[in-house]
Amino acid sequence: MADQTFPIVNKRAAITINDLHTEILLTGYSDKIFIVVTQYGRIGSLIQTTLDVPANLARNPSAAPTTSQFLLGESIGPQSDLYTLYATSISQAIAAMNPNESRPVLLGIALKPLDDMALQRQAFHQITDSIMANPVW
Repeated sequence: MADQTFPIVNKRAAITINDLHTEILLTGYSDKIFIVVTQYGRIGSLIQTTLDVPANLARNPSAAPTTSQFLLGESIGPQSDLYTLYATSISQAIAAMNPNESRPVLLGIALKPLDDMALQRQAFHQITDSIMANPVW
Protein backbone atom coordinates (compact mmCIF):
# COMPACT_ATOMS: atom_id res chain seq x y z
CA MET A 1 0.00 0.00 0.00
CA ALA A 2 1.44 3.41 -1.00
CA ASP A 3 1.68 6.27 1.49
CA GLN A 4 0.20 9.22 -0.40
CA THR A 5 0.98 11.81 2.31
CA PHE A 6 4.75 11.60 1.92
CA PRO A 7 6.55 12.50 -1.33
CA ILE A 8 8.58 9.27 -1.27
CA VAL A 9 6.57 6.23 -2.36
CA ASN A 10 6.80 3.29 0.08
CA LYS A 11 5.27 -0.16 -0.20
CA ARG A 12 5.61 -3.19 2.05
CA ALA A 13 4.89 -6.85 1.67
CA ALA A 14 5.41 -9.91 3.82
CA ILE A 15 5.43 -13.44 2.50
CA THR A 16 6.24 -16.86 3.92
CA ILE A 17 8.86 -18.83 2.03
CA ASN A 18 9.65 -22.37 3.20
CA ASP A 19 8.14 -21.52 6.61
CA LEU A 20 10.36 -18.41 6.89
CA HIS A 21 8.87 -14.94 7.33
CA THR A 22 10.21 -12.68 4.57
CA GLU A 23 9.84 -8.90 4.67
CA ILE A 24 9.94 -6.80 1.51
CA LEU A 25 10.13 -3.02 1.57
CA LEU A 26 10.16 -0.91 -1.60
CA THR A 27 10.92 2.81 -1.66
CA GLY A 28 10.95 5.04 -4.72
CA TYR A 29 13.31 7.99 -4.29
CA SER A 30 13.78 10.61 -6.99
CA ASP A 31 17.22 9.21 -7.89
CA LYS A 32 17.03 5.51 -6.86
CA ILE A 33 14.72 2.60 -6.21
CA PHE A 34 15.52 1.01 -2.85
CA ILE A 35 14.34 -2.54 -2.19
CA VAL A 36 14.92 -4.53 1.00
CA VAL A 37 14.33 -8.29 1.12
CA THR A 38 15.12 -9.90 4.45
CA GLN A 39 14.51 -13.03 6.47
CA TYR A 40 16.75 -11.73 9.28
CA GLY A 41 15.14 -8.34 9.97
CA ARG A 42 18.25 -6.55 8.70
CA ILE A 43 20.27 -6.00 5.54
CA GLY A 44 23.16 -8.38 4.95
CA SER A 45 24.34 -7.12 1.56
CA LEU A 46 23.67 -3.93 -0.36
CA ILE A 47 23.96 -4.07 -4.14
CA GLN A 48 23.53 -1.26 -6.67
CA THR A 49 22.45 -2.29 -10.16
CA THR A 50 22.21 -0.05 -13.20
CA LEU A 51 21.12 -0.76 -16.75
CA ASP A 52 24.00 -0.49 -19.23
CA VAL A 53 21.56 0.60 -21.95
CA PRO A 54 18.44 2.70 -21.34
CA ALA A 55 15.49 0.31 -21.21
CA ASN A 56 13.58 2.23 -23.87
CA LEU A 57 16.52 1.72 -26.27
CA ALA A 58 17.11 -1.95 -25.46
CA ARG A 59 15.85 -4.49 -27.96
CA ASN A 60 14.48 -6.54 -25.06
CA PRO A 61 14.25 -4.55 -21.77
CA SER A 62 13.71 -7.74 -19.76
CA ALA A 63 17.19 -8.89 -20.85
CA ALA A 64 18.95 -5.50 -20.90
CA PRO A 65 22.59 -5.72 -19.83
CA THR A 66 23.26 -4.54 -16.28
CA THR A 67 26.15 -3.73 -13.97
CA SER A 68 25.93 -4.71 -10.31
CA GLN A 69 28.24 -3.55 -7.55
CA PHE A 70 28.32 -4.71 -3.94
CA LEU A 71 28.36 -1.64 -1.69
CA LEU A 72 28.19 -3.63 1.57
CA GLY A 73 28.45 -7.28 2.47
CA GLU A 74 30.22 -10.33 1.15
CA SER A 75 30.74 -10.08 -2.60
CA ILE A 76 32.07 -13.59 -3.33
CA GLY A 77 30.58 -17.03 -2.88
CA PRO A 78 27.34 -18.81 -3.75
CA GLN A 79 25.05 -16.53 -1.71
CA SER A 80 26.56 -13.40 -3.31
CA ASP A 81 26.07 -14.95 -6.78
CA LEU A 82 22.42 -15.51 -5.89
CA TYR A 83 22.10 -11.93 -4.64
CA THR A 84 23.57 -10.63 -7.91
CA LEU A 85 21.00 -12.71 -9.80
CA TYR A 86 18.23 -11.12 -7.70
CA ALA A 87 19.57 -7.60 -8.33
CA THR A 88 19.93 -8.15 -12.08
CA SER A 89 16.56 -9.86 -12.51
CA ILE A 90 14.71 -7.21 -10.50
CA SER A 91 16.33 -4.38 -12.51
CA GLN A 92 15.46 -6.08 -15.79
CA ALA A 93 11.89 -6.79 -14.68
CA ILE A 94 11.44 -3.13 -13.71
CA ALA A 95 12.80 -2.11 -17.13
CA ALA A 96 10.35 -4.44 -18.85
CA MET A 97 7.46 -3.11 -16.76
CA ASN A 98 8.44 0.55 -17.29
CA PRO A 99 10.89 1.10 -20.18
CA ASN A 100 11.19 4.80 -19.24
CA GLU A 101 12.59 3.95 -15.78
CA SER A 102 16.24 4.95 -15.51
CA ARG A 103 16.90 4.97 -11.75
CA PRO A 104 19.42 2.47 -10.41
CA VAL A 105 18.16 -0.21 -8.04
CA LEU A 106 19.66 -0.52 -4.56
CA LEU A 107 18.91 -3.98 -3.22
CA GLY A 108 19.41 -4.68 0.47
CA ILE A 109 19.11 -8.43 0.92
CA ALA A 110 19.57 -11.06 3.61
CA LEU A 111 18.19 -14.53 2.93
CA LYS A 112 18.79 -17.79 4.72
CA PRO A 113 20.79 -20.16 2.49
CA LEU A 114 18.92 -22.99 0.78
CA ASP A 115 20.77 -26.06 -0.48
CA ASP A 116 17.84 -27.40 -2.51
CA MET A 117 17.85 -25.75 -5.96
CA ALA A 118 14.12 -26.35 -6.48
CA LEU A 119 13.35 -24.53 -3.21
CA GLN A 120 15.81 -21.78 -4.15
CA ARG A 121 14.10 -21.31 -7.53
CA GLN A 122 10.66 -21.28 -5.89
CA ALA A 123 11.81 -18.66 -3.36
CA PHE A 124 13.30 -16.55 -6.16
CA HIS A 125 9.99 -16.51 -8.03
CA GLN A 126 7.93 -15.77 -4.90
CA ILE A 127 10.19 -12.84 -3.99
CA THR A 128 10.41 -11.33 -7.47
CA ASP A 129 6.65 -11.75 -8.01
CA SER A 130 5.96 -9.95 -4.73
CA ILE A 131 8.31 -7.11 -5.68
CA MET A 132 6.74 -6.70 -9.12
CA ALA A 133 3.24 -6.70 -7.55
CA ASN A 134 4.21 -3.63 -5.47
CA PRO A 135 5.78 -1.17 -7.92
CA VAL A 136 7.23 2.15 -6.76
CA TRP A 137 8.52 3.00 -10.25
